[in-house]
Amino acid sequence: MVSGFLFFNAYAQAQNNKDFQTEGKALVSRVAPGETLPIQVKLMNFGDGEKVDVTINYKILNPLGKLVIHEKETVAVQTTASYIRDIKIPEHFSEGKYTSVTEIEYNGQKVPATSQFQFSIEKKVLGIFLSRFIVYVIIGIVLAVILILAGRFIRRRRRSRFEAHDYSKIKKEERVFYELIGDMIMQMRYQKGRRAIELAQKIEGLVVEEESGKVLDINKDPAEIVTLLMIYYKKEFGKKADFLSSRIDKKSGSKDPEVNKNIGMIKKYFSN
Repeated sequence: MVSGFLFFNAYAQAQNNKDFQTEGKALVSRVAPGETLPIQVKLMNFGDGEKVDVTINYKILNPLGKLVIHEKETVAVQTTASYIRDIKIPEHFSEGKYTSVTEIEYNGQKVPATSQFQFSIEKKVLGIFLSRFIVYVIIGIVLAVILILAGRFIRRRRRSRFEAHDYSKIKKEERVFYELIGDMIMQMRYQKGRRAIELAQKIEGLVVEEESGKVLDINKDPAEIVTLLMIYYKKEFGKKADFLSSRIDKKSGSKDPEVNKNIGMIKKYFSN
């Protein structure tokens, strides 16, 4: 992977008006053991236009400054020569900051030309540099934890949204209606979400909690409230609330004659 260009320039002057300049680019900033280090080299002959043989020394110094690689080649330069030289990095090289040095030599050289740049040797895991691989692993772990926590939060909130509310503090003779209407709102909310609570809030005589839809107060005939819930549901969503009838059947077991009378009235509304 090309991670940037590192530029270096060197200038050399020889006797009899032969002037040379070299410009190089480090095409990568790090390599793994066993890979090659590509070095782009450009030589410019500012002399009298004659072709000159130039020897180029490629040296690699380890983090302690010790020479560990030395390669050389001779090229003929008349005006300009540009090419890429690949330096093989041995498998056994340890990780760290290394230095690449390029030197120019030719007959009659008066001033030496040397250029250099630093690069890193780093191991790879699954084709990815170790430092980057560790970052990816950390990011992956963080994302996994976030997803797990978010999933638990959503499941917990979803369960709390549709759990039956506790009406144990309501008077026994009224409790069945709170449970019945509360179950109806919960089922409607399961089907239509937030809009179900907004629908229930339109019914006069019925007070429900803003967030949960829990029935807080019933100050009208429960049969009328159930009927209005059905009518509003059909008007708002375009279909009959068939899923409510089974909820009413489960509520028909009170010992109070007045309660059973009201439940009978509610069933009558459903049957119609």
